[in-house]
Amino acid sequence: MSGASVREALRRAERSGRPGLPLGRFRLSRRPGDLLAVLVDEDGGVVFDPGARIQGAAPSPDGRLVALEVSDDGTETGRVLVVDTSSRTSTEVEGVAVRHARMAWAGEDLILVDAQGRCLRVRRGEPPRTLLTTAAGARVVPIGVGGRMVIARTDQVRTRLTGADGAGLLDLPRVRSISAAEDTVLAVTSEELVSLRIPGQGTARCRLETLPGVPVHAQAVPGGGLVHLVGDGHSLVVRLTADAGVLAPAQTVAISREHDVRTVSGLSWAPGGAWVRIESPAGAPKVMPLEEATGSTSEGPRSRLITVTPRSRLITVTAEDGAEIELIMTGDPGGATLLEVYGGFGIVDLPAFEPSVAAWCELGGLHVTARLRGGGGAGTSWHTSGQGAGKARTVADAVIVARELVRLGLTRPERLVLAGASLGGLVAVSAALAEPGLAAGVACTAAPLDPHNISEHPSARHWAEEFGDPSDPAVQAAMDDYSPFERARRFPGGRWPRFLLTTFAEDSRVSAAPTDRLAEVLTARGAQVDRVHRPRMGHGGNHLDAVHDFAAAVLDFALDAAHDSAHESTGV
Repeated sequence: MSGASVREALRRAERSGRPGLPLGRFRLSRRPGDLLAVLVDEDGGVVFDPGARIQGAAPSPDGRLVALEVSDDGTETGRVLVVDTSSRTSTEVEGVAVRHARMAWAGEDLILVDAQGRCLRVRRGEPPRTLLTTAAGARVVPIGVGGRMVIARTDQVRTRLTGADGAGLLDLPRVRSISAAEDTVLAVTSEELVSLRIPGQGTARCRLETLPGVPVHAQAVPGGGLVHLVGDGHSLVVRLTADAGVLAPAQTVAISREHDVRTVSGLSWAPGGAWVRIESPAGAPKVMPLEEATGSTSEGPRSRLITVTPRSRLITVTAEDGAEIELIMTGDPGGATLLEVYGGFGIVDLPAFEPSVAAWCELGGLHVTARLRGGGGAGTSWHTSGQGAGKARTVADAVIVARELVRLGLTRPERLVLAGASLGGLVAVSAALAEPGLAAGVACTAAPLDPHNISEHPSARHWAEEFGDPSDPAVQAAMDDYSPFERARRFPGGRWPRFLLTTFAEDSRVSAAPTDRLAEVLTARGAQVDRVHRPRMGHGGNHLDAVHDFAAAVLDFALDAAHDSAHESTGV
């Protein structure tokens, strides 16, 4: 398969664009043919194009102004523009740097939290004013609700909702996420959903354990909320309404089934109703009112499902200890197989749209996403069983999946390539080095490859709980087991997989140093290593042209590794 064919397939998949969820009267959408998302109106007309990546947006209640967080590179640190939607001009908030900031409006004042943890009030014609500064390990989220400004202040244990004047509204256990719609706030803690009506209309609660799945997204709607859940491997949306202090399910919307796996990648509320974005690995995203996604309530006929091709399907394989590992498979068996792994931080491996997956399948490949322990989707215990010393179990799960794909006749070792990014890159490399001949190749991207030296990465302070304390003997022993450096030294040689080790010049989370060191170790031991350091790319979202070139390089590598290995095994 030529590189030109890969790029042509990618271009076809990328043309679909990516529609945004409603933000009042606006959306952030990457339209077909666009390289970056732009701010559009309800009819799809461009309101503002900053020529840079938009990381967030907040429209004022009357829609006259929209605050945009934009980033000019891949570092995830951005600046704030305030767009006048009438004149379609913008003003930059000088001297303010942000990183995935939450922004909200109080009248014509913009309230935001900058990269230094300062909660700022931005008023036109005046320098930003500091309202409060967060302590280390704490966070502040401003929320516009019921015509008032509510501040959510979260420390290591609790979240306190206050008015802008500091008056207390509600104390909760530490909140994971929070959203608002008209007069309703919806907060998600580790144990429950809590809705609060503003002003002073009381709270309603729903225990997470009573819901038919693991919560992924939650969105306030007036008088209740929407929750995207993953249950038995599939996405569904539950609408909750408040009654007598209880949030109770009023509607359940099925989004996915075994041979047509799709996911909800976002929820929103805009005047007039609730909206949902639905997609699958090779099926481009679609945004629609929730009612159009189902056409029924839980008491009515089965939800109408949107047809996408090629379809994804769900299967399970069994680990040595009896745990059932879910796999999402897209494409047809028989060709080269790309196995994508992650398994960390309780993150649910959702079958979201990726142009590279659509292109891979168009070229005759099979794409598999494995939901390994350490990730989410199967409850808290699934996550914690892959934390700390359990990270060795995450890698063992990846090895089991590779073996089972072969045993089931879905691929052959010489046609199998493992892929992983960030933590997933560590898992992919470690799994590929578990035994000779497990896979033909491994594509590793921006990964913390040396678990014994996690502290060398800029974001290491956020990873302590996930990787565990290296001074703990059990954690140390696990790291000795799954460290790619230790496995490379123990590897008996001979049937080495090929390696594509990629890092990004603008990565603000992961250092490139361990990847350099591992490339040297693998090369010295006789493995074939392609070591690539990409300029003008970072760990977060990137310009579509850069993403296109990177994805094409990964697919080229995977096809070459599978092709070369297949020829070696057959002697052709």
